[in-house]
Amino acid sequence: MNELKIDSNYFFVDDKCINTIFEEIQGSNNFFEWLVSSLCVENKGELHYITELVERKVSCNFPLLVCGDDLDFQCTIVVVKVEWSEDKVIWTKFGTVKREADYWNKYINSGILRFEDWTEDDWQKYGSIAYELITDEKFFYEWCSENWNEEVYRRMWGYYHNYLNHDINIEWIGEVNFQFDGNKYQKCFLNGLS
Repeated sequence: MNELKIDSNYFFVDDKCINTIFEEIQGSNNFFEWLVSSLCVENKGELHYITELVERKVSCNFPLLVCGDDLDFQCTIVVVKVEWSEDKVIWTKFGTVKREADYWNKYINSGILRFEDWTEDDWQKYGSIAYELITDEKFFYEWCSENWNEEVYRRMWGYYHNYLNHDINIEWIGEVNFQFDGNKYQKCFLNGLS
């Protein structure tokens, strides 16, 4: 089994920085040098999404690294394919997320405006303003401003999760074969978030 550690802004596998490992696999061009752990994202909605992926043990293309300047999902994202089993986690490959041409419109419409994702609680809470959300742009943007973390969290599941998990949207760079103890892995991530 491999050992995962989180130290400051970086992930380490068997005491070697994952950025260095990825550079060596890709061929040294310093692409990974300016990327940091996705645990550094500044928006609480994005961080909530990352936390849920680990807490719920979701097998997915996990957003592992982000741009060190922007610290969000709007710039460069490097994903690692994560597979959870009963007691272990396996990373099999890594790559960068490609941006689609109409990204911004899809992203905006994947949060509160994505009514098909609303729960019964959402309808109780927001049903009375649903019409204004879709017909009054100013109202929509004011709601987003007042509820930004919630809106970003909704966009993470409504847009990013679906987009990241279609391999056609990822430019796969290289393969890895890291296997981690599931409990230690989860604790490492969750401790890295506090």
